[in-house]
Amino acid sequence: MRLLNKSLIFCSLTFLSGCLNLTPSSEEQAQNLIPTPSLDNTVEKALDTPFFSVGSWPEENWWNVFTNLQLNELMNRALAQNPTLQSIQRQVENAKQRSIIARGQLFPLLFFNASDNLQFLSKNGLYRALNPNLPLSAGLIDMTLAFTYEFDFWSKYRNIFQAALGREKAEEASQAQVKLIITTAVAQAFFALKTNLIKAELYRDLCEVRKNIFNLQNLLLKNALSSKLPVYLSEEVLLESEKLIFAIEEEVEVDKHLLNILIGNGPDVPLGIDAELPSLPKTLVIPECLSLNLLSRRPDLMAQIWRVEALAHEIGVARADFFPNINLSAILGLESFHFSNLFNGSSGTGSAEPAFTLPIYTAGTIQANIDSKRALFDAALFDYNDLILKSAQEVADLLVLAKSIYGQQSMQAVIVGCADARYGLTELRKQNGLDNDFQIYALQEEVIQKKLANIDLIYGQYLATVKLIKALGGGYASDFLPIAKGEK
Repeated sequence: MRLLNKSLIFCSLTFLSGCLNLTPSSEEQAQNLIPTPSLDNTVEKALDTPFFSVGSWPEENWWNVFTNLQLNELMNRALAQNPTLQSIQRQVENAKQRSIIARGQLFPLLFFNASDNLQFLSKNGLYRALNPNLPLSAGLIDMTLAFTYEFDFWSKYRNIFQAALGREKAEEASQAQVKLIITTAVAQAFFALKTNLIKAELYRDLCEVRKNIFNLQNLLLKNALSSKLPVYLSEEVLLESEKLIFAIEEEVEVDKHLLNILIGNGPDVPLGIDAELPSLPKTLVIPECLSLNLLSRRPDLMAQIWRVEALAHEIGVARADFFPNINLSAILGLESFHFSNLFNGSSGTGSAEPAFTLPIYTAGTIQANIDSKRALFDAALFDYNDLILKSAQEVADLLVLAKSIYGQQSMQAVIVGCADARYGLTELRKQNGLDNDFQIYALQEEVIQKKLANIDLIYGQYLATVKLIKALGGGYASDFLPIAKGEK
């Protein structure tokens, strides 16, 4: 009868545990969740221009769109050597091992213990009084198997495990975000270095033109054909151009230092990068269903979703503290004063210790812990809402920026062509005695200034392309959304 009663209690508890779900439901989790904002109007306006087209999401090795071997090599080195990436990889490994530790709490644990306790017994002590035949000096040999298991009726340890899995998934998404940040930073530094190398050449050309003007003004002064005022002015302008060379050379060196650090090198390692710019994509690709799929394509958003999911399971862990803990410990082994008798049947020993613990009065600590976990969950959910809004804004802003930059650069290219044509006509006029060197130099300076403006806009195109790829997740994709798919 006693065994039957215990069996009925155990079955009742098992049935009750199957009916309880202490983790917040999907409706509770999504209560304060906002849907992914629509980007349809911004996308429609962008597609009305010749600079955008509808296509697929970026690929994992998104930098291949630039078809540049130097950039590919830098990316491979960054992925292999960047210390920040190496650090986040170890953090992911730590999270995986933490998940294994949490999973271990779901299973019964079994330990083997062996000891040999040498003792000298008092002749007048308790043991000799109870058994005068005990030797004064003896070694108690003990070999036991210890078993312990806590029944997870309230899914406490399952929720601990699920929370650990959520943190592991969050770390994996964070790793993808760090990879995206590093690779886009490498691309930006690479394009900045190349454009600054081109600008340095243009500044040197500008300095040479202004030096020619300065020398011509000095010649006129020497022959009493001009005053000192034009000489002073041309000297000032020449010195300004020499300052620009110092400034751009500083930028070039800083770009090299940054690029070296991003790929895991010391700042002074030679890079061997030339001034030739790689080709830009013919159009910037906007994925179909941008608003709907943005959530699953951005690793920072998915990392936050997994943090929210982990905190939801921590609420379930906290709620389980209201219910009783039921566990079983057991020992089975051999014990003897003499090794020769250790494996006899008479040396067997064992015990079983079921335990039941129910909180009666905890001064509100359990409810406070639940409320604390709920507050952390809500805060993480609101952080997600903030992040999804800023992510949508980032994409929208970049579509507008790219549209403007590409439009300006296409016009600036025409402007440079017109300036070059005017310079060519002016040279013909000079050859026929209709214009002088000052007009030639002035047009040369004007062409160089327009080329400098053009190279700045070209760099803006590279920057907008890279940033848009980053805003679209840089090839990241998740197939599983724990609490929502962008809609309530």
